[in-house]
Amino acid sequence: MCIRIFYRSANLEQRFDRATAASNTISKNIHSPHIAVYDNQMHEKELYEARLLGDMDKALEEHQFMVVFQPKYDITTDTPRLCSAEVLIRWKHPEFGFVRPDSFMPLFEENGRIKELDRYVWREAAKQLKRWKDLYGTAVPISVNVSRVDIYDPDLVDYLKQIIAENNISASELHLEITETAYTDSVTQIKGVVEGLRNEGFMVEMDDFGKGYSSLNMLTSLPIDALKLDMAFITDIAENNKEMSMVEFVLEIARFLGVPVIAEGVESASQYLLLKKAGCDIIQGYYFSKPVSATEFGHLIEKSRMAAR
Repeated sequence: MCIRIFYRSANLEQRFDRATAASNTISKNIHSPHIAVYDNQMHEKELYEARLLGDMDKALEEHQFMVVFQPKYDITTDTPRLCSAEVLIRWKHPEFGFVRPDSFMPLFEENGRIKELDRYVWREAAKQLKRWKDLYGTAVPISVNVSRVDIYDPDLVDYLKQIIAENNISASELHLEITETAYTDSVTQIKGVVEGLRNEGFMVEMDDFGKGYSSLNMLTSLPIDALKLDMAFITDIAENNKEMSMVEFVLEIARFLGVPVIAEGVESASQYLLLKKAGCDIIQGYYFSKPVSATEFGHLIEKSRMAAR
C-alpha cells in the first residue's frame, strides 16, 4: 500500500490524520489499487463535511431540516390504496442549497449527533400527524427511522411516549423503522427495546431487510410488525429471474411470520405487477409518487378519503 500526502505545511498530527483519511479510501478488495493520495479534492471534501457538522446546531434551530413524505400503497386489493408514508429528511442549507441526505446523515451517525436529528424528525412528524387529524378527522400512519444510537438510549421509550402525548396522537400512528443491521449488533439488547416499544403500541418495521443478511433463526425470534425489503432486491426483478426468486422467498418467510412485506424503490409498472402477483402487501417508490411536502400529502389523504366513500 502506498499513501501520498500533499500539504507540506501541515504539522505531524495533521499529516497523520490525512494519511488515515487517504488510506480509508482504499478498498480491501485485493484487485483494487493500493495507492491513495490525499489531494485537493479530498481536502475540500473534509472542509465541506466539517462545515456541515459545524452548521448543524443552527440548522436545527432555524428549521433548515425539512420533512417530506413518501406515500406507501396497499396493493392487496384491486385498486391500490394509500395506507401510510415514510418520513424523509431534506436539508435546505442557506449557502449550499439542498444538501443530499447521504452527504450529512453518515457524518451525524459517525459523531453520534444523529440522535438530535432523529428526535427533531420525530417531533416534526408527530406535529404533522396532529395537523392532518385536525384537518381531516383522521391521519394516515407514518414511519420514522430509529438509528442504532437511539436503540441504546435508555430514554427512548419515554421520549416517544412524550411526543405522542403532546400531540394527542396514538402510538400506532407513528411507525418505527429499525434497520436489519441494527438488529444484528446485539440481538438481546435490541429485542428488549423493541418489545418495550411494541408493548406501548408502537409498530416496528425491520428496514432494509436483506442488506445485513440476518440468519433465518434470528429472524423468527425477533419482535417485528413488518418486513421492509431493501431496494436492491427490487431493482433487477423480472419474470423467473434469481432476484424475483429471492423476493418470493422473503414473501414466504413473511407469511410464515404473519407480517406484511413493504417493498421500497418500486419505479416501474413491471416491478409493481410482479410484486402484486407474488403477494407483496405494500409498496413505495416513484412508480406511485416521489417524496412530497406535507401539503401535497394532505391532498393525497383527502383524495383517498373521497375514493373510499
